[in-house]
Amino acid sequence: MSAGKILIGFVIALATGAVLGVLYAPDKGSTTRKKLSKEGTRYMGAVTSAADEAVATLEEKVDNVTESVVGLSDKVLDVVDSLTGNVPEKHTRRA
Repeated sequence: MSAGKILIGFVIALATGAVLGVLYAPDKGSTTRKKLSKEGTRYMGAVTSAADEAVATLEEKVDNVTESVVGLSDKVLDVVDSLTGNVPEKHTRRA
């Protein structure tokens, strides 16, 4: 199971527990709604933060893979050129 799925499950369980706890609390409705609103805002902040971290990690991994692919393609072009006898100054990378 991936860390993202575990994190999402944890956040959902935490939010569900908080909502149930507030709903069964012996407070009047307006107080309960205020508590729910505060808790919801707090949990959304946590979810947003976790999502931002996941996106940053994913972007870093994509950058690493991109660099690896570009490096590998350069090596392949060098090998092909050496096998065919072509020795150009440099290959231009396609974007």
